Amino acid sequence: MKAPSPELSLRNAYLEHFLLQQWVVERVNSPYVVKVMEPSRPRRYLYYLMAYVAGETLQSWAERHPQASLNQRLEIANQLGKAVQALHHRDVLHQQIAPENILIDPHGKLVLADFSACHVREADGHRHSGELLAQVGYGPHTAPEYALGDSVGRRSDQYSLASTTYWLLTGQLPYQLTPDKLRSHTDLEGLIYRSARAANPEISVDLDDALRRALDPQRALRFRRMSEFLRDLRLPLGRVRRENRQDSRRFWQGVAGILLLLLVLSWLLR
Repeated sequence: MKAPSPELSLRNAYLEHFLLQQWVVERVNSPYVVKVMEPSRPRRYLYYLMAYVAGETLQSWAERHPQASLNQRLEIANQLGKAVQALHHRDVLHQQIAPENILIDPHGKLVLADFSACHVREADGHRHSGELLAQVGYGPHTAPEYALGDSVGRRSDQYSLASTTYWLLTGQLPYQLTPDKLRSHTDLEGLIYRSARAANPEISVDLDDALRRALDPQRALRFRRMSEFLRDLRLPLGRVRRENRQDSRRFWQGVAGILLLLLVLSWLLR
């Protein structure tokens, strides 16, 4: 059950947005985005219901699975990318993509939740999106443009997706100075990207470069489209799957060769 924040409930703009949240989420039909449920009885209070997910937050999952492979983590990152892309296809910004707002079920399926700061594109774009998130609050995965009061858009969600992915793959944040601590545009100079490969050598150079670009402090320098970033996230998985298929093929070829040798030996020894 989702109810208004007691701290923000006196703000009319926040309450107006809360009334729209259910409608916003209902616009999106994706297995990676939590579903809104209709209550079984008439509502007398301000709240809405979401489908129960038998799982845990991505934060808890990562703590319980420190030995998870790079492949497993990339599978989760790709599911998250599909969730964000589904929102964008309906002109919705999530604005709070972070480990604590992502649920993982026991089978490894991901669901994106918490839409307290989501925003639907208006006639003038996402001009008021930043104002809404400012009321809810920034976090370490928030794009720099929010804290600086600059314009935001889909590439702002791209940053948060990349930051969460970076954290999932390395256990660290991409910048020592987190964007939510920025106070002026000169502070952007303090955002020096820390190579993901330094924390996790299994990460390829290409994947590190993709993360670096999606995490660029300047919104205009990130990937133009989310699909471009997601393609680069999928490439390592494609290589792993091809290698697994090749290994499997070599294994069965070896088994076939041994069986053939045994058959020939049995024929010779008769």
